[in-house]
Amino acid sequence: MPIRLRLTVLTVALLTACCVGLTFILNLSADKMATKIDATLIVPANQVGENGQMDEISQTSLAHRASSVLSDNSQIAIMDYRSESLLYMLLVIVVGGLFTYYISGKALKPLDTLNDQVKNMNVHNLSETLSVPPTKDEIAELTVTFNEMTDKLDNAFMMQGRFSASAAHELRTPLAVLQTKVDVFKKKTEHTNEEYDALIVVIEKQTKRLRGLVDNLLDMTNMADNGEHSSIGVKDIFEDILSELTHIAKDNHITLSLDCDDSIIVGNIDLLYRAFYNLVENGIKYNIDGGKVGVIANRLSEDEVSIKIIDSGIGISEENKKLIFEPFYRVDSSRSRQMGGAGLGLSIVDTIIKKHNGTLTVTDNEKGGTCFHVILNNCPFV
Repeated sequence: MPIRLRLTVLTVALLTACCVGLTFILNLSADKMATKIDATLIVPANQVGENGQMDEISQTSLAHRASSVLSDNSQIAIMDYRSESLLYMLLVIVVGGLFTYYISGKALKPLDTLNDQVKNMNVHNLSETLSVPPTKDEIAELTVTFNEMTDKLDNAFMMQGRFSASAAHELRTPLAVLQTKVDVFKKKTEHTNEEYDALIVVIEKQTKRLRGLVDNLLDMTNMADNGEHSSIGVKDIFEDILSELTHIAKDNHITLSLDCDDSIIVGNIDLLYRAFYNLVENGIKYNIDGGKVGVIANRLSEDEVSIKIIDSGIGISEENKKLIFEPFYRVDSSRSRQMGGAGLGLSIVDTIIKKHNGTLTVTDNEKGGTCFHVILNNCPFV
């Protein structure tokens, strides 16, 4: 049943109950009044005292006599009153119902307009916002909420489109290289050992690239946290990471530093190690010659630990900061390809941090470069 009709039926039901009750009360009062009037007209003069009032015995007998001695005119008047009251009751109910139906239609007009606009929405016009009625009521709030939802859906569809296009491009590139090498190789009937070796090297390299890309995609979609959560010393995990990346930092003339207290975090050590390793490694790769990468970790409260990975590198523009956590997105595509990156690292890092109920944000370093700030919750205070 439409809301308008449902509202009308409920209002008519309420109006009927009120009118029936009021009519019953009025008829009962009219009967009593008519009885008293007729009784007054037939009271003998000797039953009235000098002060104009009847005694208690006279009043009792009067009530009994009045109930049986009502005049014909009084009875006719009472019946007419009852008929008219019933007629007016039905009239009030009918008019009230029609008026309610009309008023509810006016009140629900913005809802009908919203319904028509929603029916015209599809995947191609999600970016279009619905006009918000100036009523400032629940319908206006619903319209605003719907616009926010369509914005999120539009962003999700756009992200999915970029993901599909980027994934296809990343998979197509090594396949195209393999196909080209094989086609060139087939054009010659005789081949030297060096040509066989060169083809095998290309096949091995591109196959390794494809395998790494597929593994990263599987990690993003099926990152099941099967490992047990344990208490992890922040200082211990970063000492291992910096030790492992020391040779890469020396090759790039990067200085590594660690400023960490004895904070403890809880989580899957393998996933967290991978996330922090990726952040530090990116700080080294996308840095300037002779730059620095620093790790600062400290406790914010009894339940929160702050971890900052700060570099003095090339920095990230404000526009790119909103997109760097999307799969396959690269700030510098040419440099990423030279370093073997597929643009999945930060996306995987963001997924891992969210799985640990944490937040990951990126800001500019005061002295130039980038600061990745991780805040992990539910960390025991030791």
